[in-house]
Amino acid sequence: MIRHVVVVTYGEPPDPVFTDQLVYSWRILLGLTLTVAPGKRTTQWKLERYRSPLEAITRQQARDLRGALTRLAPGEEWRVREAYEFREPLLRDVLSRLPDDEPVTVVPMYVADSAFTHQISRSTAERPRTRARLAPIRVLEPLAEEDFAEVAAAHVIAEIEREGVGGPEWGLLLAAHGTLLEPPRPTETGRLATERVAKAIQDRVRGRFGRVSLGWLNHVYGGRWTEPPVEAALASFSELGIRRVVYFPFGFMADNAESELEGRIVLRTRGWLDAHHLPCVNDSSALAETLARQVVTAAEQAATVTGP
Repeated sequence: MIRHVVVVTYGEPPDPVFTDQLVYSWRILLGLTLTVAPGKRTTQWKLERYRSPLEAITRQQARDLRGALTRLAPGEEWRVREAYEFREPLLRDVLSRLPDDEPVTVVPMYVADSAFTHQISRSTAERPRTRARLAPIRVLEPLAEEDFAEVAAAHVIAEIEREGVGGPEWGLLLAAHGTLLEPPRPTETGRLATERVAKAIQDRVRGRFGRVSLGWLNHVYGGRWTEPPVEAALASFSELGIRRVVYFPFGFMADNAESELEGRIVLRTRGWLDAHHLPCVNDSSALAETLARQVVTAAEQAATVTGP
């Protein structure tokens, strides 16, 4: 059977081109009612000589997932592609082009379920269509928290062993996207799930560092944000006499401007700090294999419910 799998993220323009950033920012404004200033973003990227790897990583994640699915369930014909919520190819367009009689699984590449992650993908998949589908479109839930924590912790351990860092004199800062603690209307922010994932990673790597802390990459508008912000978390390391820190943006499955550039800027402003910045899990083979198991399990469960 042909089974379609669509790997989806926000997307992000790779280069500091104003028109690309403008379209991206406009789509985010329409989809999330969040403001992203394209001019400021373009200027900052140029000053920092930054290029976003997000879409290149997402393409590789899709290729890796296809390979893992083929190994795990070779009797199926897996057709895996990438799509984006706010960049071309848009998820809605990719879904509309797929055959109506072939099942589709959407895999949102986000750590925690929230109104800003999986719910966007669900809403896109559920939008009224001009024709009825004979086969379903299913949006996967996030990876089980313990499963993602296992992948992330193994990634941290492999990276620090490769780089020769870590130990009792080092701290580990686990960074994630912050959120409002009291949003204007009731909203699932994913905060609690993110905190649980951080705790699960901490439990697995505790003996590798003198201290492990969670820090949030917060904005400054809209009210009170998650605590502690990364700045305060770094200050707590200093107060304990820890001057060497491994920075791991665990709250993202792929590197992007927030995980890379914002993290770089925060770390750079701490002159006392000897920092080592880890990449996100990105194209980890363990991530692809874990996602493949989730996709296959979901397909088997659906077949049990619906029958042949």
